[in-house]
Amino acid sequence: MAQAPKTHLGAKTCAPAHSGSCATGSIEPHASGIFEGRIDELRKILESARGEWAVVIEDLDGKGSLRLNARSPFTAASVIKIPIMMTAFHQARQGKIRLDDTIILRSEDKVGGSGVLREFHSGLALTLLDCIHMMIVVSDNTGTNLTMDAVGREEVNRYMTEKGCENSRLEAHLMRPKPEGPWNKITASDIALLLRGLADRTIENPGDCDTMIEIMKRQQYNHKMPRLLPKGVACAHKTGEVRGVTHDAGIVYGPSARFVIVCLSQKLEDVKIGDNVIGEVTKWAYDLLAGAADTD
Repeated sequence: MAQAPKTHLGAKTCAPAHSGSCATGSIEPHASGIFEGRIDELRKILESARGEWAVVIEDLDGKGSLRLNARSPFTAASVIKIPIMMTAFHQARQGKIRLDDTIILRSEDKVGGSGVLREFHSGLALTLLDCIHMMIVVSDNTGTNLTMDAVGREEVNRYMTEKGCENSRLEAHLMRPKPEGPWNKITASDIALLLRGLADRTIENPGDCDTMIEIMKRQQYNHKMPRLLPKGVACAHKTGEVRGVTHDAGIVYGPSARFVIVCLSQKLEDVKIGDNVIGEVTKWAYDLLAGAADTD
């Protein structure tokens, strides 16, 4: 019987990313503030799902942060839709495109996977903002590709680079990968950087940041990050999943805790277990941060 893959949780002995001797190029874990000395608690939660994991948590009020395999490359799945959305708002603010530009849905635009636009009739008139909403709220792959075509794939990569992302790349349309790669990839560190910029209202026009966060709050796939959070806690987030992969990345807004959290995984045997683990990690972080607030 084949042995199950071990969980890759950023052991201190793992080689640097450039050495090629570690599957995910992990770096030594880092924790500060309320998370200091709690890396093993996180590892214990992740172990049940096995596979490879990256986690970044950043409290918005300075109570602490945690980074595990933060710069390791992971299959992007639909989390890549966050920088695609941000590029569109950036270009609209620059006057290069308009969010109310009309896009005509064609039969050749329709792709499989998540979303509903493939079920609509060809010739349907949409706005670019409609496509962005569909891309984020129901993770529509057709809407994503239409948005990509409007802003340009390399413009998304340029945007990520300019904002400080080091190891994330958009290489192909959704559901139309290049047969031999390269494939879309992200790191937890890069996605956390973008989300922190949105939360702080500094990465783009403050009103645009607010609008993007509100779109992400309307996310319809809520079986991961928000699953175990208390009532009244809002989550602006974007999920992602392909075979052996489940992600969730977002901003948690609660009465006693506000934080960015990115959970990425790959090489999972059972993504449903991974979904549950993401919920458990988010609840663990929320409880720690909310408890710290109660003692202030």
